[in-house]
Amino acid sequence: MADYMDIKKGLVGVIVLAIFVLAFLILRPIIIPIIFGLLFAYIFSPLYKKIKTKIRSKNISAFLLLVGLFFLIAVPVIYIVPVLVNQAFETYVLVQNLNMNELVSEFVQSDISSTIAINLDNLVGQVFSGFLSQFKNMIINLPSIMLLFAVFLFSFFFAVRDSDDLKEYISTLSPFSSSTEKKFLKEFRGITNAIVFGQVFIGIVQGLSIGVGLFFIGVPKTLVLTFIAMVVSVIPILGSWLVWMPVGIYLIVMGRIYEGIFILLYGSLFVSTLDNLIRPYLLSKQSNLPIALSVIGTIGGLYYFGIAGLILGPLVMAYVLIIIEFYQKGKMRDLFNK
Repeated sequence: MADYMDIKKGLVGVIVLAIFVLAFLILRPIIIPIIFGLLFAYIFSPLYKKIKTKIRSKNISAFLLLVGLFFLIAVPVIYIVPVLVNQAFETYVLVQNLNMNELVSEFVQSDISSTIAINLDNLVGQVFSGFLSQFKNMIINLPSIMLLFAVFLFSFFFAVRDSDDLKEYISTLSPFSSSTEKKFLKEFRGITNAIVFGQVFIGIVQGLSIGVGLFFIGVPKTLVLTFIAMVVSVIPILGSWLVWMPVGIYLIVMGRIYEGIFILLYGSLFVSTLDNLIRPYLLSKQSNLPIALSVIGTIGGLYYFGIAGLILGPLVMAYVLIIIEFYQKGKMRDLFNK
């Protein structure tokens, strides 16, 4: 009889495991848009609550926010991406026609300038080729991307509409004590705000500011340079100087001295200080994530998740650090004590 019960329990365990494995396989292709749907629901939840106080209906409030988010994402993609790709291709052709060796020799000794010029030329070629290749893949996989975008909107709608119920449901599943759960939520909120607003949002603002300055003095292919500035501004340690400094020096070398000096001053005195000006208004708590782990998380996230890794990579590393801190303080048992 005991053997029969053991076999029965083992069979039930196998069935339960198989169900969860199948569920994982089903969710695996769409897990990234679901995560981003939850993340955007968290970001826009204060706005949702303000709308709901005016309209009262949860469905209508969530739907209005969904429509706004759709246009916020879809309109720039539809109108800006084609122009961005066209400018990227034209910029690539322009860079290929530049005499990189002559340009580098203005600042470096002639015996090594050719080596640096060749490496720079190869690097630029790889960057632009990779970008154009990504766009080509995006066009080929457009139906799949549209489906993933629909999953993102679907997840966002229900996550923002039922945020209170979702939080309560997760709380009932949590094995942590209520006090520990509050500590986790507080830490998660602080770190998420620090990364989403303090890193991503401020990086985008700095990139856009560079674009405004470049457009003001009439630098061609401003959209491409703005996009590059936004990406490098989001990544820790790098920053918008990787765009405004080379552009300023290039303008000076090409004889546009006043424009070049303007960009160098504009980038160093205004754009680089936006971080200190904006951050206090967005964040009441700084992230304790060390800069080294933030860089590792960003780079690793880019490799594994693509552009989504700019956010997901540092977030995952930050949450791992929280667990390690609990272990380091010898409070791992306290996590589960009610």
